[in-house]
Amino acid sequence: MTSGFGADAYNYMFGSILAMKKTDVILSCVLSILLVVIYVTFYNRLFLISFDEKFAKASGINVTFYQFLIALITGLVVVLGMRMMGTLLISSLIVFPAIISRKLTNSFKGLVSLSVITSIICFLLGILVSFYLSLPAGAAIVLVYIILLVIVNLIGKIFRI
Repeated sequence: MTSGFGADAYNYMFGSILAMKKTDVILSCVLSILLVVIYVTFYNRLFLISFDEKFAKASGINVTFYQFLIALITGLVVVLGMRMMGTLLISSLIVFPAIISRKLTNSFKGLVSLSVITSIICFLLGILVSFYLSLPAGAAIVLVYIILLVIVNLIGKIFRI
C-alpha cells in the first residue's frame, strides 16, 4: 500500500465480506427482516409514491413521511453496509440488481422480485468465483454483476428489449 492510504481506508473502500463478525451478520439479518416487514406493510404506498407522487398526495397519503422512510432505510443500509462490506460492494449490491432488473421487466413487482433473485445469484456466484480464482470476494461479486449487466445489455440489443 502507498503512504497515506492505510488499511482503514482500504477496508472502507473495498471491505471484506468474509471478515464480517458475528455481530455484523446478526445486524444484517435484523435489518433484512425489518426491511421485508416495512416493504410488505407499506408496499402499496411505496409503489404509489415511487411511480406517481402527485396522485399519492391527491389520494391523501403522507408523501413526506414515506419519502423520509425510504431515505432512512436507504441511509441505514448504506452506512451499515459500508462499515461491514466496503463502499464498492455495498454500492454494487444496491445499484446493479435494480439496473439489471429494470432492463428485464417493466412492472414494479417484477423489478423488486427480480432484483432480489439477481442479488442472491450474483452474490453466491461471486463468492464461488472468489474461492476458485483466489480473488477478493467483494471484487468477484462486482465482477459477476458487471458480466451479467453486459449479457443483459447484449441480449437487449439483439432482441430489441
